[in-house]
Amino acid sequence: MARAAIASLIAGAAFAQVPAAPPAVPPAAPPARAAEPAAASYVSQRLNGKPLPVTDRVSDDKGVQYLIEFDELILGIRANHEFRAALKYRQTLASKGAQFGQDPLQKMIVYGTWAVVGTELRFVPDPRRGGNGLRILTGTFKGREIDVPFDYRNGSVSRRAAVILIRDDHIF
Repeated sequence: MARAAIASLIAGAAFAQVPAAPPAVPPAAPPARAAEPAAASYVSQRLNGKPLPVTDRVSDDKGVQYLIEFDELILGIRANHEFRAALKYRQTLASKGAQFGQDPLQKMIVYGTWAVVGTELRFVPDPRRGGNGLRILTGTFKGREIDVPFDYRNGSVSRRAAVILIRDDHIF
């Protein structure tokens, strides 16, 4: 009899319907932060698709030649949303037909803040720290690369250029 009762319990349990468990609700995920470039140094590799240094030469209507040579840009991205940009360049004037001298490289350092706005990386120069007269620059970043288009003036000619900067962990 005891065996029949146990068999009957096992059989009843096998056919009994177990109530369905409520669907699992995943825990609420924290709000997603916008991706940001790594706090690191980024070094210019190319300007308008050409390896650096890149030279731009123009002549005005009076025959004066202007030469700008872009040599290097090192961009330091800091975790506190500040940046430091150090540009090395050469800017020379010469009358038409004259040879350009080997003027020394000039240096310009600009400090400011950066922010991610949507998919863009926006640089705001600080006018009190080397950014006087400079405009906000907006670029993009992906992985170890930052691309920044900018405008510059060579004599009376305005040009648009784009610099590609690659993360370099050997520069501090």
